[in-house]
Amino acid sequence: MSQFSALLESLLKLSNTEHSEAHKLIDSLIAEGNLHHGDSWAAHMTPAIDSSALLGQLLAGLHNGNLLSPELYPQLVKIEKQLINWFCQLFQHDYGHFTHGSTYANLEALWQAREHSPTDSIIVYASKDAHYSIAKACHILGLQFKSIITNDRGEMSIEALRKACQQQVPLAIIATAGTSSCGAIDSISSCTALAGQFSSWCHVDAAWGGGLILTSKSQLLDGLKEADSVSFDPHKAFAQPRPCGVLLYRQPLESISDVGYLMQSPKQTLLGSYGGELFLPLWFSLLLSGEEQLLRQLNHRLQQARQFYSTLKERTDWWLLSSPTGIVCFRPPNHPDLSVLVQQGIFSKITINEQAVYRAVFASHKTQAKTLITTLEDYF
Repeated sequence: MSQFSALLESLLKLSNTEHSEAHKLIDSLIAEGNLHHGDSWAAHMTPAIDSSALLGQLLAGLHNGNLLSPELYPQLVKIEKQLINWFCQLFQHDYGHFTHGSTYANLEALWQAREHSPTDSIIVYASKDAHYSIAKACHILGLQFKSIITNDRGEMSIEALRKACQQQVPLAIIATAGTSSCGAIDSISSCTALAGQFSSWCHVDAAWGGGLILTSKSQLLDGLKEADSVSFDPHKAFAQPRPCGVLLYRQPLESISDVGYLMQSPKQTLLGSYGGELFLPLWFSLLLSGEEQLLRQLNHRLQQARQFYSTLKERTDWWLLSSPTGIVCFRPPNHPDLSVLVQQGIFSKITINEQAVYRAVFASHKTQAKTLITTLEDYF
């Protein structure tokens, strides 16, 4: 009996579970995962996975190579380079590598900022709505995170940022392209300009909003070229399975010196052992369907978000906030309780400027504005 078979047999015997009961458990897991594939799913940034990507995920599992030894896997290296070159062209950067997501990428970018800083500053400025991973990265690295106020659309106040820089020169400025709360995009060009003025590193967390680079709204990301680093998560915007993140740099990373058991010294990244699981699903999506399919799905999501917003604006007097990244926030008058819809994964509840509001996240190309409106009609 193989090790896997023995493990499976042990699991089936756990608590006297019969095979039929195991099938029920598996079915319940599949049903739970299918939540993301429904036309009413708009709670979080977890998309329905592209079917081609699932084949790529299976291929990555079968391959299971470790690119800390790239000389053994020339085909895998070739595919990785092709994809990184594609991302570098899209985001106008020269270097990059895959990550397990922007939480890791944000930490690494701030690590590089600290290592290359011409000053002794430990101050990092970012929007008060920046992803929590920024503050966590600062804590890990011994840096001091200071949040900057936002306007009524959730965008970082550039004037407040300028005043903060004048009072305390920062090690780094973080611009967010698509906040998790309401999808706001900070003024990237203003952030890179201030970073240049104060000899600071500028990192752009584009985990959610970076997909706009493929669309006619790419001008909303103006300034990316001047950023020292940019993070992006295809597992949010491109219907890819986790983990699939990318971190791009303007300058090359140095190699770690003298790793005696490897033929090639790895770069100074957080990434350790990794293989095709980070990029073969995306490669398979592009191979079978092409970039055009990614763009169609992305445009469809954004169109559904606009339709949802427009319908609510036309039929209600609710407070509304729409983002170009595909998030719509709303608050019905008299604060009706929508907790049942939150529990069903239809919407989520967040706080904007100390006010509790509801949020529809159009992360899945299967989410339909019409279905979401139907769930809300009883509250009109």
